[in-house]
Amino acid sequence: MRFLFLLSILAGPAFAACPETTETDFACTFSSGAKAVDVCHDAETVTYAFGRPGRAPELSLAVPLTQVEYQPWPGIGRAIWETVTFRSGDVSYTVFGTIDRPVEEGTDPEVTGGIEVRRGDAVLATLRCDPGSVTFAYGDGLYEAKTAAGQCWDPGREVWSACE
Repeated sequence: MRFLFLLSILAGPAFAACPETTETDFACTFSSGAKAVDVCHDAETVTYAFGRPGRAPELSLAVPLTQVEYQPWPGIGRAIWETVTFRSGDVSYTVFGTIDRPVEEGTDPEVTGGIEVRRGDAVLATLRCDPGSVTFAYGDGLYEAKTAAGQCWDPGREVWSACE
């Protein structure tokens, strides 16, 4: 059973807040706030928006919730992480968030993230979020939305499929 663990750290203005009808799964800025990314979902669609804050996105992608490539944290290790991959032709954009749980009690976890852009096996770019700009919702978010849509995660095969 998954428990709700929502951690949001946000420094500075968000790129373009997700619409009220959606949930924010991941958001951050890059290059000292020059660029930003937002990943949002509702009951049917997961969206990716990348570009300059306060302007129309330079790249906007939408994928049906049941078809989005979402990999939840497997539940082991000190770092909690998740990825969501969007595709445009032969280019993929994998957004990742990580919560590095501290070893020492009383220390705040480090929250990081970014985007890896690939064409096939070739990495075209890796963008790291500005420190302190990451909003990463781990827990119910996409996992619960996919299960509500009738999908189950198979950790052995690392795929989502219809629940039996």
